Amino acid sequence: MRLRAGLGHATTLGTLLVALVVASSCQQADDTGTTREGGLEKTDLTIGLPVAASTFLPLYLADEDGLFVNEGLDIEFVTFRGGSDLIKAVVAGSVDIGITSLAGVTLGIAADQPLKAFYAGFNIPAFAWYAVPGIPSMDADAVRGKRLGVTRYGSSTDFLTRYVLVSRGLDPMRDVQIVQGGDSPTRLAAMDAGQLDINILNPPETYVAEDRGYVRILSQSDLADDYPFHVFFATERFIATHPKTLLALLRAHVLGVRRTKNDRPHALDVMIRRGRVDPQYADRSYDGFMPYIFEDGRLPSDRGLEVFFDMGVQAGQYDDRWPRDRYWLSHYVDTFDAWKP
Repeated sequence: MRLRAGLGHATTLGTLLVALVVASSCQQADDTGTTREGGLEKTDLTIGLPVAASTFLPLYLADEDGLFVNEGLDIEFVTFRGGSDLIKAVVAGSVDIGITSLAGVTLGIAADQPLKAFYAGFNIPAFAWYAVPGIPSMDADAVRGKRLGVTRYGSSTDFLTRYVLVSRGLDPMRDVQIVQGGDSPTRLAAMDAGQLDINILNPPETYVAEDRGYVRILSQSDLADDYPFHVFFATERFIATHPKTLLALLRAHVLGVRRTKNDRPHALDVMIRRGRVDPQYADRSYDGFMPYIFEDGRLPSDRGLEVFFDMGVQAGQYDDRWPRDRYWLSHYVDTFDAWKP
């Protein structure tokens, strides 16, 4: 039966997941972490990422080191040109699980798509806005009429940029030009070519922008101490029917987080190769986001989530703050001590 969004369905889904998670966590594992009894509902998984980014480092490392294979999974990563395209792919079934900003997931849910986030832990306030010389701030007089780059409409970069504009008394639809330009490296190249005036970037492109003479005019950390930068999500149907598969995925991810934090040289090597990070920016990028990554999958602080939804309300994306059960299934986080590797 296909489960749809709503409190009643969420409660039913939650009850089912609690029982299945506990049962799955009781399986024996061999010395490599591979589940002996097997029984995964699906072993070939397609994982969608909104863009290629260094902040996915624990996942890249888990893939490089065979941690997914040890859990019985064959993972294919597919990279999109922004969170909105990824949301569409998950809904269409061409991607099994997506990892993107909570902003993207909630916009999908608001459009009546049966999606839920089920794991987090990437609580990174990583973004910053950079401008060409001569634009001193994000104040209305400085920004009016300018071209601002985001990945895609409906993405986290779009969501945050519109919030900042509205908070400065600007209409994002009339007072500026918002340009969807793809990932940070692509948009930075567009800025170099004179096609953008202001860009929202994350590491390592923030450091590249500084070296090229662009001016940081606002940091995301000025808005809140943490932020739901990436969350794992899928359709409610997939979550309900693949509990053992999701446990295997999350076990490998947790091991990837641990190894990323415990073996810095190896992590930096993977980030340079898989995250497409220039070696000269690798150390700064690592130090900029790793303290905000948590293996237990927690959401950001209550205050961070309040600010997140207040951003959406002010930007016209939501009518009010959402209750967690509208977008979040807490069962894998709540039972973390029972199934963690």
